Amino acid sequence: MFTKHLTYLLYKLHFILVVIARFFKILFRRNKDLKELYLYYQTEHLFDTSYIVINYRFRNGLYYRFGKHITLEKQIKIFDLKNCDKEMDFVVYGLFNSKIYKLTFEPQLTLENSSFKTSLSNLNVILTKRTIPKLIHSKVNCNIKTPVIITPKIKIEQPNIKITNTTFNQNEFI
Repeated sequence: MFTKHLTYLLYKLHFILVVIARFFKILFRRNKDLKELYLYYQTEHLFDTSYIVINYRFRNGLYYRFGKHITLEKQIKIFDLKNCDKEMDFVVYGLFNSKIYKLTFEPQLTLENSSFKTSLSNLNVILTKRTIPKLIHSKVNCNIKTPVIITPKIKIEQPNIKITNTTFNQNEFI
């Protein structure tokens, strides 16, 4: 429960921060007017189960609203026609103004997907067993020689050590 509220607050905070950043970016431009660069969406050849792709771009737009849905996306939006209204308001919010576009989607085509059955009569199925062909001919032999490892001979020479000692007694030591 707490995590839902926290994610909602973080989403709203992110939204507000992006809008404020865009606000200051537009504030220091010479031309602050909201300008439509392009707005394309398909209205013909729509089925009942189609997806609507709205491709749009506006200069100096802070955020966008499609019906009840508010977004920060600047270029493309995809809707499922089953889950959205046939007529939708597209509102672009600028610095101190907004533009409203009415988008209408009328599906003209439908798909008939009634179920069908097929019946097969006098069907005889005979299964035959086939062997898998060998990939290597049986008369081909593969011989591998034993590997020969050549190592250099290592010779360790021990130096002659000569120990010389003098005999002394304990009195001489002290």
